[in-house]
Formats: sequence, structure tokens, C-alpha cells
Amino acid sequence: MPPEKLEIFKSLENWASESVLPLLKPVEQCWQPQNFLPDPSLKFDEFTDQVKALRDRTKDLPDEYFVVLVGDMVTEDALPTYQSMINGLDGVGDEIGSSPSPWAVWTRAWTAEENRHGDLLRSYLYLSGRVDMEKIEKTVQYLIGAGM
Repeated sequence: MPPEKLEIFKSLENWASESVLPLLKPVEQCWQPQNFLPDPSLKFDEFTDQVKALRDRTKDLPDEYFVVLVGDMVTEDALPTYQSMINGLDGVGDEIGSSPSPWAVWTRAWTAEENRHGDLLRSYLYLSGRVDMEKIEKTVQYLIGAGM
């Protein structure tokens, strides 16, 4: 990165610490994918009733809806690649994986946030029975394996 651009990121570190990092919620205050999915801790019949209810709600949704959800899930599943790319950027990177830089702290928190979205989408799509999960999983493996 050219020195003048690097200086811009460095000059914004205090602003990021004061204005961006306070927006991050503690994990205990965040929703989790399980909050929106059938509860596997229930008795078998209750759990399967919840899965059946989810499938009933999704059976008449248009295929295009699932195309969008799959595209989003595949994007979310590539998070390791995005984080690796960001970690390599001068001035905002996190070469050691635990840098106290506000940019690095935000990147790790952003990745954790987005990971929850992907987990929810994956579980929802799987339980809906409306998509070919094996093809999706292969797509994700190809995507990440190709560097994106």
C-alpha cells in the first residue's frame, strides 16, 4: 500500500477505536442461529414437529428465494478467505491473529458476526429440504479452494 494510504488508516485508528468498536456487541448479547431454528434439546417428537413446521413454511416459497439464500450462504462460507485477505493488508491487517489494532479487532468481530449468518442459513436450508446440500457444499469447497 502506498505510504500516503497507509497513513490514512493509521490516522483513523483513534476514530475507529472510539466510533466503530463501541458498536460491537458482547457475544452474550448477540442472537445465535439456534434462536431461530428447531430446538434439538427437545424430546424427539417435539423436535421433529418443529422441523416439520419449518418444512411446511418453506414448501410453497418460490425457488428463486432459495437461490438467493444459497448465494448468501456460499458468500458467508467464504469468510476465511475474506479475513485472510484483510489480514494481509498493510495498516489494517492482523498478521498474528490477535492484534489490538482497532481494524484487526473489528475484522475479527465482523467475521464472527457474519459466521452466524452463514450458520443460520446453512441449517435453515438443510432443514427445509429444498436444496441439494451436497452440491452447495462442493461449491463452497471449490470457492475456498480457488482462493475466494
